[in-house]
Amino acid sequence: MVVRSTTYDYEQSSESGRERHLDVPYTRLTDATPTLGDPAQVTGLPAGSQVTGTIVTVDATDAIAIINTADGAVYRHNVRSVTAYNPGVAENAWRVLNIGDEVWYDHSASMPAGCYLSLAPTGTDTVANTPFGHIVMMQDETVLSYPKGTGLAPGDTHVCAVQQL
Repeated sequence: MVVRSTTYDYEQSSESGRERHLDVPYTRLTDATPTLGDPAQVTGLPAGSQVTGTIVTVDATDAIAIINTADGAVYRHNVRSVTAYNPGVAENAWRVLNIGDEVWYDHSASMPAGCYLSLAPTGTDTVANTPFGHIVMMQDETVLSYPKGTGLAPGDTHVCAVQQL
């Protein structure tokens, strides 16, 4: 697993118009224990269409997370290479991570700590995951940085720049 601290202070899209901050109570988050820099999903219906973004502030006093939901904002996140699950069980298909791949906020209980994004459009419960964004190159990467992973084994998680939807 990639060290979580590598995602904390990275934001590539600082140009004008890339900030849309929403205050969200912890109780309305899919993960009610928000961590600065992590992807977030606001609970709501229908499944697969929730608001998503990146946590930019955590206010423990008021139990509020401030989430940047701006389309096009680019943050560094951990992305898991799983593409499908055996319903109710675990991961059963993977592939390499590549530039342009769509990533989803994956609510599956089998996701490792600190990893909320995958290539799987549905979770272990067969409920739709919410589209989060697309993999793009980080400023310090080249085309030789991709593809990432082997796509052949479980547990493949990599840090990728993700452009939010």
